Amino acid sequence: MNRMFGFLMVGILAMAGSLQAQENAAKGKAYGLLIGVGAYKDGQIKARPNAEKDVLAIAKVLSDPGHLGVAKEDLRVVLSNANKFPGAIEASKANILKELNWLAKAAGPTDRVYLVMIGSGGPLGDTGDRRGYFATDTTFAGRNEGAISSADIGDILKTCKSDRFVSFVDVNFNGFTAMGRGVAEATLGQNPYKEFLGDDGTDEHGPANGHVVYLANIGLSPSFDLEGHGVFGKVIADGLDGNADKDGYEPDGLVTVDELSEYLVKTLPEICRKDGKTKIEKEQMPIVLGGLASHYVLTNNPPGMAKSNARIEAFAKLVASNQAVDKFKTEGNRLLARMPKLEAQRSLRKDYQALIDGKVDLAGFENTRSEIIESTKLTEADAGDFAQQVIKATRIIRDNYVKAIKQPDMVKWAINGLYKRIEETVPAKIEEKLKDLSAANEEKLIQLLVEARVALGKREDLEKHKDIDITLQRMMSNLDPYTNYIDAETKAAFDKEVQGNFTGIGVQIRKDSATDMLLVVTPIKGSPAYKAGVQAGDLITKIVRPVDNEGNVLETPEEISTIGMSTQDAVKKILGKKGTKVTIFIQREGEAKPREISLLRGQVEVESVFGFKRDANDDWDFFIDPKTKIAYLRLSNFARFSARDLIKSVEELRKKRLNGLVFDMRFNPGGLLDAAVAISDYFIDDGLIVTIRPRLKDSTVITGRTPNSVTDFPIAILVNGGSASGSEIVAAALQDHGRAYVFGERSYGKGSVQNIQPFGEGEIKLTTATFWRPNGKNLNKSSTKGKEEEDWGVVPNEALALTRKEREDLQEHLRDTEIIQPKVKPASAKEKPKFEDKQLEAALKYLKSQIKIAGIPGAKSETMED
Repeated sequence: MNRMFGFLMVGILAMAGSLQAQENAAKGKAYGLLIGVGAYKDGQIKARPNAEKDVLAIAKVLSDPGHLGVAKEDLRVVLSNANKFPGAIEASKANILKELNWLAKAAGPTDRVYLVMIGSGGPLGDTGDRRGYFATDTTFAGRNEGAISSADIGDILKTCKSDRFVSFVDVNFNGFTAMGRGVAEATLGQNPYKEFLGDDGTDEHGPANGHVVYLANIGLSPSFDLEGHGVFGKVIADGLDGNADKDGYEPDGLVTVDELSEYLVKTLPEICRKDGKTKIEKEQMPIVLGGLASHYVLTNNPPGMAKSNARIEAFAKLVASNQAVDKFKTEGNRLLARMPKLEAQRSLRKDYQALIDGKVDLAGFENTRSEIIESTKLTEADAGDFAQQVIKATRIIRDNYVKAIKQPDMVKWAINGLYKRIEETVPAKIEEKLKDLSAANEEKLIQLLVEARVALGKREDLEKHKDIDITLQRMMSNLDPYTNYIDAETKAAFDKEVQGNFTGIGVQIRKDSATDMLLVVTPIKGSPAYKAGVQAGDLITKIVRPVDNEGNVLETPEEISTIGMSTQDAVKKILGKKGTKVTIFIQREGEAKPREISLLRGQVEVESVFGFKRDANDDWDFFIDPKTKIAYLRLSNFARFSARDLIKSVEELRKKRLNGLVFDMRFNPGGLLDAAVAISDYFIDDGLIVTIRPRLKDSTVITGRTPNSVTDFPIAILVNGGSASGSEIVAAALQDHGRAYVFGERSYGKGSVQNIQPFGEGEIKLTTATFWRPNGKNLNKSSTKGKEEEDWGVVPNEALALTRKEREDLQEHLRDTEIIQPKVKPASAKEKPKFEDKQLEAALKYLKSQIKIAGIPGAKSETMED
């Protein structure tokens, strides 16, 4: 768990409670605005019976001097019934807005802010992608004016200067009973909960520094209520009360953002699985936004604080009585005041505690301390290896990146990025050198990198090349969004996706919230798991490995329960060398006992070409309209075998007299350029496909060839904002050559070339050029200001915009079609309503009109006249 290294304790702390005073002094004041709306005047809005109780439980912790001690005038409570708390006010719209404005103006940069919002909400407007928070005087019919919009909250809070702003949000945006005409279903919009995350002031309008949002769930379903409390309110109150103070080998008396995040994510689902009655209740999952970037203290834990203060007092007396200990005063106070994140620092903390408790004398303490400090020293030779790798990366970027970048700038980004990522302060001496590197040659840059790395020493968060991984990733984050360093672990996952094959058993899995085990989403056609009869919906309860991932026999077979196991960890255990054995135990609905299935790992080829539906043999049926011989083909990405599989599928369809093709590339993010070129070349006669323009080299012009091209049927292409890179190359080429008519929404605009170069155990993915379509226009949005009137991406011939809800439903529908369904449906299986795809329907209508115009014999269907 990443945490701040600690804070410097100035002077000798000699009285109980002084640690809390130091924390408050260092971090400024604390302000709280707690809003609990449990009852509404409009019966259409659903009540939240425990909203006020939850708010009051949190208020009790925040106001308690032992935990935080927010001053009475700085803690505002807003309730449905103001009589339930001294000084509370009614939760009307006007009052809530007034108090939000107070909070935004009152808090300064170093002040801690606690905002709680518990209640009901709903959609505003006709599309559902704008959210409103309901006040006591909100009416559902008049919610557009009477609710507090997320934009209202965002506009107010973005003026708040605090960089320690934490929000606790438990709002159900389907918290109403709709009557009369249809009401748009609430969605989260493009920037969920942006109103609480603030604005960093950049062109990208990212989250403000230090803003953290704790969510009861995603916000589109009710939050589970316990006896007398909501589960979210109880877990948050208990966590702030001290239950979350768990990082390290003992409580240190401080509850941090990290600790509360971990406590919430672990504890809330456990309670829901145990006590929930419905599927929604059992599967409730909390969400933390911004928690990875913030590590400040939220509250104090009185028992842990008392123990820490007692040791600090004892240490102060020891320092006062023994001059030889005085030189350790600052270090000792820092380590005793807060649990460090590094193991060496934790060992050093234990050494100080042993000295204070009389378990070791000063000489023994100094010997142990010297050993610990010596173990953290990094040699200049090791730091030199680090520096050489960073410089090597800067050379690659300097010589190949699409824009001119200077080496000194990259080294500055590298050092600042590394220190910021591990939350250390750049030493003053190095900081001074970073101010002006413009005249520094490569030798001086290497020396500076060595100095910066030696200063950090040996530490577990930088082991196993993590120092290089972090440095390169942070350095390249200053370039375009598509340039980055891919570490070894990420590279393996990337290879699996792009190459389209891997060695394993062939299942897609996800976490099952209700059981905390692994759920099989679908077996992959032709894989070992598919052949062994593993089905969608099976729960993997246990994994048994007689050998490791390299095929080495384990002394004792490894048996792993999947309860609590992450999907990522499960993949690591299941993947392995071809031909090696792994056993899984699955629980299938309707069967009393788990099944034991032993499998030999094999080469698994991931599908990227999909049809309209699966047939009885789980193969793809591509004909969406068999009578008119119109086929539907969807390409999910451009992987190693995508062109081969697509061409093979179309050739089989042509043997069955293919008259028209819907080519769906919605949500296709791209992939291999060769695959995109091969597919484009297959569908056009000849001519320009794409032009690649690098910075320092001549342009590369890629053209098609007539042999083997197919031009004997019309094509309708589907794209949307998720269509990028390779899908844009294909769509643009076919559109410009008049080979296809494009439907849907404007594509993403990723018209840039990424060159991937091996680098150590990872890879550097570097933008080296931009794509230009056959008509000479730009594809790359990043090369423009991103305005709608500019040339970038692929603009459909017939635009058909979807609402966010429609787009999410479409994505879910497409994923559902990929699943290989069990032959015998489980008893709990429910039929989904028929999905209406208006973009696809428009494409079909176009193709039918083209077939009709062409007068193709035997192509008439019952729907041809529509």
